[in-house]
Amino acid sequence: MLKIKAYAKVNLYLKVEKKDLTGYHKIESLITYVKNLYDEILILSDKETKDIIVCNKKTLEKNNFLFIVLKILREREIINKFYKIKLKKRIPLGAGLGGGTSDAFFLAKYFTQDKKILKEIAKQVGYDSFFYISSFHSAIVSSYGEAVKKFENEILIKKKDLILTKVFCDTKKVYENFDYVPVTVNSKYNNLTDSACKLYPELKKYISRGVMSGSGSTFIKNKTFNKIKKSFFNKNF
Repeated sequence: MLKIKAYAKVNLYLKVEKKDLTGYHKIESLITYVKNLYDEILILSDKETKDIIVCNKKTLEKNNFLFIVLKILREREIINKFYKIKLKKRIPLGAGLGGGTSDAFFLAKYFTQDKKILKEIAKQVGYDSFFYISSFHSAIVSSYGEAVKKFENEILIKKKDLILTKVFCDTKKVYENFDYVPVTVNSKYNNLTDSACKLYPELKKYISRGVMSGSGSTFIKNKTFNKIKKSFFNKNF
């Protein structure tokens, strides 16, 4: 039985621009992996008549990026079988930690390293996928998410450095709401913060304790964030 670890990511900095004529938002972000927070993907069988996903979060057994990955890999003749996969979710859903995207790309990269095929998958899964295509532990991501530049300095983030709020944030709604919500000082290092707090007011109580990751709802603890800010942010942003 094959086991793949799909790691969570955090946005240590996120600047989002207003939606442009393409209908998308350009971004600039510093992204890194969380060392000890990951989902487990177990390939149980390759002798099925259709792809099957078994998950401890039942909603993901029908609606899951893994189905898209396997479909594209078959169409491109990277694989020719159907799989039964067990997905053990440890990365919280709706937490701004990239769990679904991570699952998709750690599975895809197990089967192929072909950048053309991985980019095809990214266009269907989402532009935040391009970070996962790279082999970088930390990167500065810009444009619509497809421009990925290695961040040379070492950054170590562990689960203990995060506040996992248990609030489910809908990424699409947070981005859509962003264009209509004034940005305040709360959004200095992540200007989606005000949008997320407008939609999910329970997040407001965490603002004094940390900096929000991505579209929420996870926060990076102030002590950890301030170390990174002191070392890197003044130089790079």
